Amino acid sequence: MRLPLPYHERMDIDSVGPSLCSSASVPPALTVLLTCQGGESPAACLEALARAGAGDATVLCCCPPEREVPIRALGDALLRAGGLAGFRCLPLAPGDDRYAAANRAAGEAGGSFLLLLSPDALLEPDSLPCLSARLAENSNLAGLNPLLLAPEGGTGPRRIRHLGCVADSRGQLHYLYEGLPDGHPLAARRRAFQLAHEAALLVRREDFLAVGGFRSGLEGLTVPDFCLRLAAARKGVFSTEPSARAVLRDSFDSWKKCGLWNSLLQRGRLNPALLRTDYHSQVQADGLEYGLTPWLAEGPCGLILEEEEGRPDAAWLRWRHAPEPAALLHLLHLLPPERRAQALSLCRELPSSLPRAFAWYTDLAARLEDFGGRENLSRLREDAHSWRTRARRFRHGLLRPGLRALADAGIYACSLDNAPSMYDAWLELRENSLPAADPEAKNLRVERTWPEIAVLMPVWNPEPAFLRAALDSVLAQSYGQWQLCLADDASTRPETPELLRSYAARDKRIRLVIRERNGHISRASNSALALADAPWAAFLDHDDLLAPDALLEVARHAAERPGLRFLYSDEDKIDAAGVRRTPIFKADFDFDLHYTGHLSTYAVAALREADGLRPGLEGSQDFDLSLRVTEKLRPEEIAHIPRILYHWRIHAGSTTASVATKPYVLEATRRALAESAQRRGLDAAVLPTGKNNFFKLELAVPRNLRCSVILLANGPGPLTPGLADCLCKLARRLRLETLWQPLTPSALPAGLPKTWPPRLNGRVLPPAGPHWSTACRTAARAATGDVLLFLSADLLPVGDCRPEQLAALALRPDLPLVGGCVWKGGLLWHAGLYPDVMGLPFPLLRGAAPGLLPSLCWGQLLLTRRVLAVSRHCMAVRRKDFLESGGFDPALGPLAGADYSLRREEQGRFTLISPWGQWLLPSGAEEEKLSPRARECFLERWGDIVRGHGLRNPQLRAAPDYGWMLDLNGA
Repeated sequence: MRLPLPYHERMDIDSVGPSLCSSASVPPALTVLLTCQGGESPAACLEALARAGAGDATVLCCCPPEREVPIRALGDALLRAGGLAGFRCLPLAPGDDRYAAANRAAGEAGGSFLLLLSPDALLEPDSLPCLSARLAENSNLAGLNPLLLAPEGGTGPRRIRHLGCVADSRGQLHYLYEGLPDGHPLAARRRAFQLAHEAALLVRREDFLAVGGFRSGLEGLTVPDFCLRLAAARKGVFSTEPSARAVLRDSFDSWKKCGLWNSLLQRGRLNPALLRTDYHSQVQADGLEYGLTPWLAEGPCGLILEEEEGRPDAAWLRWRHAPEPAALLHLLHLLPPERRAQALSLCRELPSSLPRAFAWYTDLAARLEDFGGRENLSRLREDAHSWRTRARRFRHGLLRPGLRALADAGIYACSLDNAPSMYDAWLELRENSLPAADPEAKNLRVERTWPEIAVLMPVWNPEPAFLRAALDSVLAQSYGQWQLCLADDASTRPETPELLRSYAARDKRIRLVIRERNGHISRASNSALALADAPWAAFLDHDDLLAPDALLEVARHAAERPGLRFLYSDEDKIDAAGVRRTPIFKADFDFDLHYTGHLSTYAVAALREADGLRPGLEGSQDFDLSLRVTEKLRPEEIAHIPRILYHWRIHAGSTTASVATKPYVLEATRRALAESAQRRGLDAAVLPTGKNNFFKLELAVPRNLRCSVILLANGPGPLTPGLADCLCKLARRLRLETLWQPLTPSALPAGLPKTWPPRLNGRVLPPAGPHWSTACRTAARAATGDVLLFLSADLLPVGDCRPEQLAALALRPDLPLVGGCVWKGGLLWHAGLYPDVMGLPFPLLRGAAPGLLPSLCWGQLLLTRRVLAVSRHCMAVRRKDFLESGGFDPALGPLAGADYSLRREEQGRFTLISPWGQWLLPSGAEEEKLSPRARECFLERWGDIVRGHGLRNPQLRAAPDYGWMLDLNGA
């Protein structure tokens, strides 16, 4: 969306200095919508509102129901004092956020104007008349903000927090002249802006209702979206009124607002054209030069913001105007502990807060130089050109030392999911220093040791620049023993076959077939395969890139392990500018999870045995191929190469941008999984998980399956209605018995199981504790079922909890143990233990919110997957297998389950977690502590195995927040 008015069309907004405003009371047309959802108190805001000239205004306060009484009392007191004309509390409805509440309140409001107000904003005396008078006089204004200032404090002048929002050449958002003294002449100008600030925004009620108010589901982009729609509908702009002032109490406001927008922009989630570039226009109109910092931050040159040294606000301004590592670290050092923790969180969550990899800066410098030339910004053009001539000096003298300083300060000491910029640091500090393959491999001949590799590339109408880059990435391989087999699928762009022929003429290793009829990607890939006579074949899409050592690594692994038939590597994504992001660091092969992706390399014999790719599954043809091939392979015939060897291109039409661009991918993936299950003899339905093209299997449960549910109890009960109902449903699907297994005499129930529903077939066992592992073994001996389902007696099922699926999975002979996910206090508590470099397992993603699971750890927690161990609160196992193996060892304490799984793993059997098991643990439930003795025992038995376990990618380690973090130090 573009604003209809260019920046230069200023109307009367740009008059120098504020107009004089009378201190008359606000016209009765004003309604104030005050929304408070968090813990902030509206008291100071309401009191300031009364002093700001709201004597004839009505306030509608949207608040949580539990805070309605004190807020209503405050409003009534202001009414009695004459500070307000009217006051009503509108309690928030369940699930409401502040924007939904504002929409509802706007429908109930009267009058012509709405003041959207946040408790963080404190209007100064007599500000409202100035705002309302200006908006009433100027039909070209979509809305007005007061000048938002920092609170008074210290010896220096008051500082501006928000004068207006501007966009730079990349579409990034900035607060214009943030930190300028409030008495500076530049603060007194009326200006046109594309976006307004939500803390105190005056709009016309009819405009608000006409555009539908705020739109839900946009989270931090709700207000920018509203502003763009409102400005377009009004055919106007926003402005700040310098004669109206307010204190904005949130000192990190600009970091949050601009940081979110800019981070989404950097990650390709926003269109840069949403905002018109106007930062330079504002600066030029103010008579200032527009240039760059050494870290390529745009802005005014020579704007002096004097501040007393050694104060956090001085460090804050220095970093906001020259964002670089040294300034950020200085700011963090000066902040008090609670503010430092908040700042660290913002650093990690907002990628635009931290440095990027070198490729991002080189592309930016080129674009800035071009922009400076087009806009006649001589200083900007010169600064960008100078930077490009000294780019290597920047990389080695500033970028890498800055990233190292941030890493040493612990900025990246969290999960990769919580700090996407960690990957930029890893690219600069670690990737090039990883152990390389044998450098002599470049000189080895095929007949000596290492195999030739065919690169199969189906081609159809790609962007020429992307196709050239893909072809060049093969030509640039450090390993020279390859064939590039190209199959043009009857491209309609004449330049495509012409380009392919020119490359084939350059290098005899390139083989080309031009198909006469379009057959889609599967047939084209098979045509490329028909050209190959090498023993190995790797797949490369016509717009993606191979890492320089990709084929070298494949050849090395194939030569060192002659029995291999399938190899896959780690991967990331790359945009049109060559900037890499969104890495996927994979684990060893897990058929249930089955995420291999790119780079996939097959023994050619295995491809031909599988008849190549299947037409009709376009969009998921490579996934279908990997299923069909690996179904016939033994684990030792599959290998993972823990290096990023493939760069998946991000552009508008690729599945990297959105599965929605190719909706047929979903059906192809579902069909591939369904047919795989059928080939493997499974009676199963394929159901979506809610993320992209991720699906899960719903197994048919044998009607004669006998299952013993063992309720491990630390207390006397009773059986909760939710768990009882879940078990009754389970009893309708299989033959069930329920055993109450107390750990101690105090956990013996009163009146149980007589009060249980008859279909539960319940009985009480004698106390068998105090350790849960001993109780499990005792109960297993007393049970009669084929499958044992161990559950903590205080669990509650949540979501689509289907324990019969765990029981059905436990029948598989290759699985020693199956578990589910456990939640506590609304957050994830246990979704499986994973290995760490320290030799102990850790609960991956403990503390994650439910809504984040589709995006964390590449969405894998939505799927059935291999783990080191499951939670003791929810386990399914075959009774005969459990008893014959000796069960759990109490000496290992809370790690007894991990010990059991690792013992069975030595026999080639792996533990799984299924998304069908979803359970809630009471918030007060206590976990068993790991004793020093149990810890020492586990490390002695399994420490080395856990440290090198294939479930952990060698580049990853456990983060303090229970995610995977990149190893930036090579430990």
